[in-house]
Amino acid sequence: MPTLPKTMKNRYLTSILALVLFAAVGCDKQSPSSAKKIEELEQKNREATARQQELEQQIEDQKLAVERDAIERERMQIEEDRSEFERLKGEAAAAQDEALRAREQALANREGKLEQVQSSLGEKDVNLSQRDEHLSERERDLAGREALAFNKTEQREPVADYGMFYDSLSAYGSWFETQDYGYVWQPVVVRDSNWRPYSRGRWICSDRGWTWVSDEPFGWATYHYGRWALLRGRGWIWVPGSEWAPSWVSWRENDQYIGWAPLPPESLAYRGRAWDSTVDIQLGIGASWYHFMEIRHFGSPVYSYRLPASRNVTFFTQTTNITYIHVENQQVICGGPGYRKLSDRIGKPLPFYRLEMDHQARQNRDSLGMRPRIQGDRLVVVAPNMDAAWNDGLKPKRIKDRIDRVAVEREGGLDHEISDQFKRSREEAHLKAEQSIVAPGGREKFEQSRNERLLENRRRAEETLRGGKTRDIAAKPDSPRDPAEGRAPRGSEVPIVPDLKTPPAAESLTRQPMEGGRNPEVQPGRPERATEQAQQAQQAQQEALKNVPQEQTREKGMLEKRREAQQQAMEAQREQAAKRQQEQAIVDAKKKEEA
Repeated sequence: MPTLPKTMKNRYLTSILALVLFAAVGCDKQSPSSAKKIEELEQKNREATARQQELEQQIEDQKLAVERDAIERERMQIEEDRSEFERLKGEAAAAQDEALRAREQALANREGKLEQVQSSLGEKDVNLSQRDEHLSERERDLAGREALAFNKTEQREPVADYGMFYDSLSAYGSWFETQDYGYVWQPVVVRDSNWRPYSRGRWICSDRGWTWVSDEPFGWATYHYGRWALLRGRGWIWVPGSEWAPSWVSWRENDQYIGWAPLPPESLAYRGRAWDSTVDIQLGIGASWYHFMEIRHFGSPVYSYRLPASRNVTFFTQTTNITYIHVENQQVICGGPGYRKLSDRIGKPLPFYRLEMDHQARQNRDSLGMRPRIQGDRLVVVAPNMDAAWNDGLKPKRIKDRIDRVAVEREGGLDHEISDQFKRSREEAHLKAEQSIVAPGGREKFEQSRNERLLENRRRAEETLRGGKTRDIAAKPDSPRDPAEGRAPRGSEVPIVPDLKTPPAAESLTRQPMEGGRNPEVQPGRPERATEQAQQAQQAQQEALKNVPQEQTREKGMLEKRREAQQQAMEAQREQAAKRQQEQAIVDAKKKEEA
């Protein structure tokens, strides 16, 4: 049998080995289209996982918000009961006082558990929020101090007024009348000596500076509109204002600690003004107004990490003011600590969100519906235009007391120029309100025209939003709008204005039943009769709204919350099922490639 030469054997052997190696490599190599498909499926799987986590977070957050709201309402009820029992005498009063103390202790226990859960949930939320927001190096340097690019959101006409504050906040505190500040509000939680403004919630960096996300049901109003003041012997009070901002605070920091304090009411006289590092001196803000915490905990729930107020003087003297509040494109920017600098000190990037402004003032919203909401990389905040000319002509339905002398805790007094400017601004606001009330023909006609104007402004704002003429905010695609927006349904806890979809006289003329081709209630030549009927109908409607039982209101609100939670749970289940399908698709695709 002939044998092959040695060189030929080596040549054949080399060829065979090359073919085997090529075949092996070819089996492991995926086609570009298959690899792309697997990559797309894995991306969808990651997005589904993130969406599911976000929904679960929203559900837990909603549950905690309901509990916080219930705690604040119970706190208010205890305060009202205490005021009633103080009028009693003898053994009955002592027994009632003991019962109140027991209720307060039970409430404190509930609140303690809530703070623990809220703290752990807040930490989880921070971890979930550390996604890549694609900030450029330049944006990271500007964030926290300057505004980043944002869509200009402008609402020229008011869709609500101070009546919204007066009605909504009454469930969580009391209104007082003062000579210096007008009507002021004090939350019942002020009885807790550890409480102060901007203490229950956390800070989030946004494209408009540092935004306060409050855990308290009244936070949508008191930390974004108006100002706070610390009264000697009485505690903190809030003064209404009409200009919205991410927050209204002064900032201080050093390499280890960071602090913030609310701006006083005198700053309301300077709408559109910038405030810099001299704000503490100009407005008399002292150490007692501040919160301080270690920088390494910044971004976490404040209540869990704030430092004792007894050390404020030390922290105050060791820190430098870094406030930079300014206005860009008619939007207030709350500049404070630099985003990049803070993130480097903490050792991880802080969450960053784009603000989405919800300018609608819907009557069927309760305090829970006014809370900020995180949707992906956006923080949706409720910010209706409250700048009504007649604001100073309104007053709360219930005023607890009058404070004759307002003594504000200040550091070094207040600049006389600022004090005088504040007085002038108040006088101008009073004059403008009086003119707005007199112009329609008196208080009764003013109330009617006020309601009609606010409703018309809301209708126009809604039409503008639906028509897409401006892109101030992006409506949530999976949340259909309520066709009854603008009306105050039975059970609404926070009525803003009565339901006046059309002018009363026109409504009376068009809705009366017709007999024999004419309206029996509206006689020819008697237009004043139609007006009278319309006014009576309006008054009856207002009385009906006022007489809605509070228990029915509360039950309906809780039912709506449970229904919303159930819908969110179902959506989370659908997201989870979709995630499993995508995971299975990835496995099937890989098996197919291996085969």
